[in-house]
Amino acid sequence: MKIISTFTVAIIGIAFAIMLAKSAKKPESKIPQPKLPAVEVKIAEATRHTYRIQSQGTALPRTSIRLVSEVSGKVVSVAKSFDVGQIFTKGDVLLKIDARDYELALAQARSQVAQAQLRLQMEVKEADVVRREWELLNQGEPSGLQAREPQLASARAALEAALAAEEAAKRNLDRCEIRAPFDGMVARAGVRPGQFAALATPLGELFATDVAEVRLPLIASDLSFIDLPRPGAKVALGQAPKVTLSARAGERRTEWLGHIVRSEETVDPMNRMVYVVAQVIDPYGLAKRDGAPLRSGTFVRASIEGRTQENVIVLPRHALRGKNQVWIVSEKSTLQEWLGYREPSHHKRLIFRSVDVSFADAKQVIVAAGIQQGEQVVVSLLAAVVDGMGVKVREAESTDE
Repeated sequence: MKIISTFTVAIIGIAFAIMLAKSAKKPESKIPQPKLPAVEVKIAEATRHTYRIQSQGTALPRTSIRLVSEVSGKVVSVAKSFDVGQIFTKGDVLLKIDARDYELALAQARSQVAQAQLRLQMEVKEADVVRREWELLNQGEPSGLQAREPQLASARAALEAALAAEEAAKRNLDRCEIRAPFDGMVARAGVRPGQFAALATPLGELFATDVAEVRLPLIASDLSFIDLPRPGAKVALGQAPKVTLSARAGERRTEWLGHIVRSEETVDPMNRMVYVVAQVIDPYGLAKRDGAPLRSGTFVRASIEGRTQENVIVLPRHALRGKNQVWIVSEKSTLQEWLGYREPSHHKRLIFRSVDVSFADAKQVIVAAGIQQGEQVVVSLLAAVVDGMGVKVREAESTDE
């Protein structure tokens, strides 16, 4: 009996414990929230954009020549301006070659002209005498041979030959003075007084200082952003596309303003580039006497001003993922699961977006379509990215683009 009572009490105790356990309120516990990656964004703003195409090249004079001797002889005089880096004006005498032999040759040629003129006069008089005699004898017109026409033709030919020889002698004498064909600068001087210069001997190199040119390589797709002059068309310099050339010497940066005057209209088979030509007027600043000189051989970087397009989105270059994709931060309403019920929550998510890229270079990308005004474009990098993943936005550091 005592054993039965003890068993009954134990059963009642267990049942009571079960009832207490069922009636006790379970503690609430939230599902741990994942730590969201932070991203920097740029607010998309539609704007008016002027394209700038980047290139580089070497400044060279538009006109350069090799100076050669057109006559042979000893160099008797060299101008002070005929030295490397010196400037000269058109018509300046740079060199003189001993002209005495050529003066004698001219005198002889003039003598030959005088003799030929005298001979022609004598033949003309002889022909007149023959004609008058035939008229007096009433024998009609004399034949060509009787009228001394062959002798007249020979005398005229001899005079023409003598005049041509005189002209050649004059030219050779003039060539003893080697004059500057344009305003310019000496690039190389290879002769000094006392040196003998044979015919066609190189004497030096000159270049004009009026215009410098720079050949700028561009990929073919870049040409569509520049209003290039048509081949053969005459365009005023002020209407040609502008280009800013720059060069650095240590910490100093110098700029020159030029214009794109033509395209070479051929694709280079070596690099598949198309070359356009920029011109800079008065590169040495000799006319205005101001500004830094754009010296021949200077390596320059070029920024070509292209066309202007409306309603485009300008983004940093690193905002473009691959060829035509960007990451957009979008607000999305989701449901977080709790134990026993659901509670609505709002968070931001990252989505992939394909866009229409009209232009991209090392610094920026121009988007023509695919992004709406005011959308948040991710400009920071993430190690692992999944379309639709949750993110949080942090304020992007301001940078000068």
